[in-house]
Amino acid sequence: MEHINKDNPRYAMAVERVQKIKKFYSGLIVFAIVFGVVYGIRFFKHGFSQNLGDMHVSWIFIIWGLILTIKGVKLFFFNSDWENDMINKEIKKQSNGNY
Repeated sequence: MEHINKDNPRYAMAVERVQKIKKFYSGLIVFAIVFGVVYGIRFFKHGFSQNLGDMHVSWIFIIWGLILTIKGVKLFFFNSDWENDMINKEIKKQSNGNY
């Protein structure tokens, strides 16, 4: 197993990615709790039969859900390796005097 060097740039990138993942999951949990509380109150207030027919989702929850979806897709499906490759290419250009 490789020794972890905190001065390594890859370590800093890994820490940043873990922080982004943690922030995403925290936002997802907050969304689920708020959504559950709001619609749980509606369910207990109006009952089961009316709740299925009048299940109107607030625009706030739709927008919030879309933002979380976009963040999740960006975080998990669009890998940042290409960005790191471009940064490395630019650094090599600058060090070779081709810039």
